[in-house]
Amino acid sequence: MPNTQDKIVTERRESFPISWMVGENLLYLSTWTVAGWLVWPIRLNGWPIITIAWAAVVVVVQVLLKKHNCSGCYYYGKTCHLGWGRLSACLFEQDSGNPRTGMRLSLFYILSPPIFLVAGILVGILLESGAWHWVLLGAYIALNAISFPIRKKGCSLCAMREVCPGSAAKTK
Repeated sequence: MPNTQDKIVTERRESFPISWMVGENLLYLSTWTVAGWLVWPIRLNGWPIITIAWAAVVVVVQVLLKKHNCSGCYYYGKTCHLGWGRLSACLFEQDSGNPRTGMRLSLFYILSPPIFLVAGILVGILLESGAWHWVLLGAYIALNAISFPIRKKGCSLCAMREVCPGSAAKTK
């Protein structure tokens, strides 16, 4: 398993404020929650099956990302802009992940916003959802729009920005 720590850039932030970490994680949690609400009207035998599946996917992908992207990170055991280095250290041994798998899992952040945008529009049209649905769709769009520059800012200060599979601030 290659250790990415030998590829660390010299300019970096050693630790991020807890407020930054909490705020960025709340932003992601809000986005994922609103996505689940957008597909809530899709039910099977009364159960919001897509929302339940979405919640399971979010949990599984987040745990796997901590293993594959964060266990080999410079911030393993430290406070990165997301706090995931500390979380990874609590859950997994250092360098226990596979960065290639982490890269594939990072597609979660690229694919889910357009999928839920389209799903939200279709649910709103086909299931004739009320005004609340369109407000939630607007909130989903706004949350995604603000998450990209916030994530990029955090990644731009990260020691691993050039080699991290999930970095939003690679310069190459």
